[in-house]
Amino acid sequence: MDLQNETTPLLANPHQHYIEDESTESQAGVSEPSSQWRLLPDWSPTQWRVMIAGALLLLSVNFGNFIAQPPQLQIIEDIICRNYVQSINATSSTLSGGMVAEVDNICKSPAVQKELALVTGWKNTFDILPSVALALPFGILADKIGRRPVAIMALVSLMCSEIWCRVVCWFNLPVRLLWLGGVFQLPGGGNLVAVTMLMTIVADVFSAEERGTAIFRLTAMSFVAEIVGIPLGATMLKSNPWTPFMLGMLIMIIGSIFVLFMPETLNQVNATDGIQENSEDSDDISQLSPAKSGTVAQIVAAKAQEFISSSRFLWTSPRVLISIIAVFAGSLDESSVYLLIQYVSAKFHWTIGEASYLLSVRGCMTLVTLLIVLPIGSSFLTRFLHYDSITKDLSIARFAAISGVLGYLLISIASTTFSLLAGILFISFAVPFAWSVVSVATSFVPSQNQVATLYSAMTVSKSVGGVIAGPVFASLYGVGMQLGLEWSGLPFAVGSLIFFLALIPVVCIRAHARVPEGS
Repeated sequence: MDLQNETTPLLANPHQHYIEDESTESQAGVSEPSSQWRLLPDWSPTQWRVMIAGALLLLSVNFGNFIAQPPQLQIIEDIICRNYVQSINATSSTLSGGMVAEVDNICKSPAVQKELALVTGWKNTFDILPSVALALPFGILADKIGRRPVAIMALVSLMCSEIWCRVVCWFNLPVRLLWLGGVFQLPGGGNLVAVTMLMTIVADVFSAEERGTAIFRLTAMSFVAEIVGIPLGATMLKSNPWTPFMLGMLIMIIGSIFVLFMPETLNQVNATDGIQENSEDSDDISQLSPAKSGTVAQIVAAKAQEFISSSRFLWTSPRVLISIIAVFAGSLDESSVYLLIQYVSAKFHWTIGEASYLLSVRGCMTLVTLLIVLPIGSSFLTRFLHYDSITKDLSIARFAAISGVLGYLLISIASTTFSLLAGILFISFAVPFAWSVVSVATSFVPSQNQVATLYSAMTVSKSVGGVIAGPVFASLYGVGMQLGLEWSGLPFAVGSLIFFLALIPVVCIRAHARVPEGS
């Protein structure tokens, strides 16, 4: 499963509310001078253990996932195409020959491509649902039995889901049975819970000042895996799609073993190891940590009641509400990216292997945006234009939204490779949108003790957007294919419109931070 786009913590962990905000600050403000430059970080042995094991875990699991993405799409398309050919009384041997232009045209026909988009779109949605629904219970469980056991259960459930996908394809079962893959994630929560536990472990052993940088370094492993894994999978696809498809699962299973090298950090919060939490952290822990006594059901009920009473500011503060809506709108376009390979393959008559290279190009552009463009832009806004942090983040969010509008519009109307690459470039510039909006919204929270509530709302908003977007964009692609190949970019046009709608509330936000309590 794709971990790179799901690194946002879902749980109301005592420390977790710092993660996304400080990740934004560390990325947007990485150019700010530090007191002392070091070749290697001055980490404790436990911190090094967490970072090395976490990096290897993310790198291997993501690499296995990305190397399997192109062949998975190819295999599903072949199955749908074979069934479609048989339904119109063609011989199955015609498809197995597979190289004649007539059969290739059938596989790229609106009927086949509509079903392919529908299957993959709903599959992504059903894969996300268990993590969204079970995030809070597994978060509470992690506070009772430990982070590592929950992470192990999540990874085991994720591997079971991947195995089910291979079973359906290998035995040529109805492809819509792929939607049941999410059922296998129920015992452990799946992808997002696994990532959340990893980020929680990082939050446990790093101070508030170091967490953002540590998490950003781990997140970079996902981009490295994407840049290397997708072109490798696309290259291996040319000989036999089943080789990279099975190899990807094997790499994911072996890579999951690295979770066993992660330390259990439940009892290390505010302990030694060179980590000194400030008094504000201690206040948050006392207010946000679930009680160690009582059943899980009682704790969930208490948490729900506490959330209702403490979340009133989400709806009464216009700027906070606008920020939540902006994150929701900005998350909808992400699902259109999953259609990029299928869209390019059909419109430009590329093979799925050739179209898959575009995701690697997108990963490279995104990495350049995060490591070079964003720090330089942030430094320019703060040092030369003398923007404060809120105005700077607002400016970055607005620029990112405009880039999203242009990027998805260019992709939707692309008729040449150049215009397609230009659209992908602008999409990479849109990556910081959600992070910047979250950082801005944090400044409008009435009390620091309510930051965790805000982040929970942001996470729910983004997750709901992702759940909705999968089938919606799949349906839009099917409608576009039925209208004609020139309309196949319809989901990307809608993605452009969504970014435009997200830009409107961000433009309306004014940079005035909260007044601290007691002032």
